[in-house]
Amino acid sequence: MLRRFERDTRTAEVEILAASLGVSPGSLSRLGVAWAAPHRAWAFPMCNALRETIGVRLRAENGKKWAVRGSHNGLFWPDHLGSGGPLLLCEGPTDVAALLDLGYDAIGRPSCAGAVEIVIEVVRALNRREVVIVADTDGPGIDGADRLAQALTDAGHRPKVIQPLQDKDARAWKQAGATRAVVDSAIASARYWRP
Repeated sequence: MLRRFERDTRTAEVEILAASLGVSPGSLSRLGVAWAAPHRAWAFPMCNALRETIGVRLRAENGKKWAVRGSHNGLFWPDHLGSGGPLLLCEGPTDVAALLDLGYDAIGRPSCAGAVEIVIEVVRALNRREVVIVADTDGPGIDGADRLAQALTDAGHRPKVIQPLQDKDARAWKQAGATRAVVDSAIASARYWRP
């Protein structure tokens, strides 16, 4: 199904989507974005810890989100993650794209509370020393980030949690002018998470 969607996706359409979201077409392509014509929506694959596709998230042009029937929640996992530097964890594919644009390695959860076990498996497999959760600034986003940080801590990792100062999420933060230096500063000043 995804291969069919990919064949039907035009580069110009991805560029229009990228411009509307304030992210680059390249970052969206790294996430495997494709136009799902039968659903009249953009499709993003969701992966398990082995990077196998286990579900497809759909995003309509008006921002409405849902999943293809039979999908399982997984991670939005871009191609070509580097082997060094921090691994940033956020919510949703467009936040991942924004963080990729800033030069970070990032993966996204399907929701503020989803795919915790998969995240733990991926962090362990990627053997990242520095793991940073970028929390959405609403109540559920902060609560979900704390729960993920607790689960990572219980699994033997030392995560940090950061959040945009005045913006809802990572993509809004980037759109408001956040640069790599701004996010680096937030990471450097954050303490390792404690309950």
